[in-house]
Order: sequence, then structure tokens, then C-alpha cells
Amino acid sequence: MKILRLCFFIPVLIACSTANSQILRVENPSLDLTGGVGMSSYYGDLVQNNAFFRQPGFSISTGLAYNLNPNTSFRVEFALSKVQGNDSKNSRADLKARNLSFKSSVWDFNVSVEYNILDMSGDRKFTPYVFGGIGVAHFNPYTKDRNGKKVVLQPMGTEGQGLAAYPERKPYSRTALELPFGGGVKFAVSTRMVLGLEFKYRYLSTDYLDDVSNFGYPSQAALAAKNPSLPMLTYRGDELPGGAPYPAVTLNRGNPNNKDVFYSFQLKVGFRLKNYGGVEINY
Repeated sequence: MKILRLCFFIPVLIACSTANSQILRVENPSLDLTGGVGMSSYYGDLVQNNAFFRQPGFSISTGLAYNLNPNTSFRVEFALSKVQGNDSKNSRADLKARNLSFKSSVWDFNVSVEYNILDMSGDRKFTPYVFGGIGVAHFNPYTKDRNGKKVVLQPMGTEGQGLAAYPERKPYSRTALELPFGGGVKFAVSTRMVLGLEFKYRYLSTDYLDDVSNFGYPSQAALAAKNPSLPMLTYRGDELPGGAPYPAVTLNRGNPNNKDVFYSFQLKVGFRLKNYGGVEINY
């Protein structure tokens, strides 16, 4: 993971090179502009338990942090992440035989409370921190069909959503609540800039980030009656050499008991915009 190693060493080198410089202080309330860049991934029905960052995408973010005191900050953040899953990259035989895949951009906005474990108002130049909050995420899963054409999956109803044969299956929303939490370490580079490394985990209220959820496969005939190409998106094992035909309804497609998550690892930077409380910091 060259990107991970690079994200780790850049802030360490900068922090060491500025060992004799003034550090950013949070003795009074202040406002920071933040930004981040790194990579993201997801966990759901199209990846295995040990597939941590094995199918990564990019992640960028921007936000504001109101530093109430040396230890506590209130954050608002807006981020764009790219997530993906592909059965061909799994090692389990049953997942590879299913042969599903998806990609999606995820736009999310969240608010959270951050707690610095160490006090940076003195001469200390770094601190680990943790945070947690609430937010909302918007996603739109798509795939490439056997002809290489991009297909947006939610309107298709790959699990029988919207069919008379499955009245309980309603089209899922592409917007979901999220519970973001995580932690990191930050380094004071100067009196107005901080660099950090951050891991952020988002637990979603939906199981359809990857368009896969239900245990069983819907009826092939019912899907084909709506759209002849629909069964070829619900199950794609027949695209493989020697692949099996459309499976029995009783075979599992997904697991609705586990909600989807996505996560990111970023190199972050913070710039001091304003100090409050009547005390000015000499930049």
C-alpha cells in the first residue's frame, strides 16, 4: 500500500522539520477550514470479511471545525468517495460464481464532535483524536452489462422491486442516514496549519449501497416479463466460462441482516481562519 505509506510519512516529516517553529494554539475558540484526500472502500455483500481496502477508490473532503477548547471541536464535513465491489476479486467460490459487480460515487454530509486526547495548547505538537456524529449519504450504484454498457441499477429493480409478484419489495432510496466515527493523529506544522492522518468509518441505514440485499433470487420469469435483460443483471454467473444458469430462488444472493458501510483513510490539512475570545495569535 504505497499510498498508505506516503500518507503516513508526509506529516511526520513536516512535523519534524518544523520542530522549532511556533505551534498552532487552541487556548480560545477558533474556526478552521479543513480538507482531505485519500482512498475509500466499502464493506457489504460483494466483498469478503477480510477484504480491507482490497477494492479501493478515491476520497476527498472539505469542511469546517469550530474548536471550542483545546480538547473539543465541532465538525461539519462534506465528502465525495468512490466505492466498488467485484465478485471476481473474491476468493470464495460461491461469490466468484455469482459474478456481480458495482461502482458508486457517494456524496455525504455529516456533523460530529471531535475530542483531542492530548492538549495542544502548550508546547505539544501532536495529538491522537477520536470523533463521532451523524450524517446523510447519497449513492447511485451502477454496473457494466455483458456488452460493456453502463447500467444504473436502482431503477432496474434487480431484486424484484416494483413487481406485482413481490408487493413487499419497494424501490430503495438512494439516500441514507449514516453514523460516522473514527480517529486519527494530527501534527501542528505552524501557528495556522495542522496536518493529520484520519480513518473514518460510516455505518449506513441501508443495505443497498451495492444493490444487493435479499437472501433469495427473484423469479427469472417475473423479471424477464418486466425487462428481458433484467435477469442478466440479477445473476451474472452464466457470463463465466462454464458458469451455471440462473439459480433456484432458494439460493442466497445477499444478506439483508447486515447493513452496508464505507470507510476512508485520508491525509488531512487544517487552516486557521479566525480566533475568538479577544486573544490574537501572531501568525
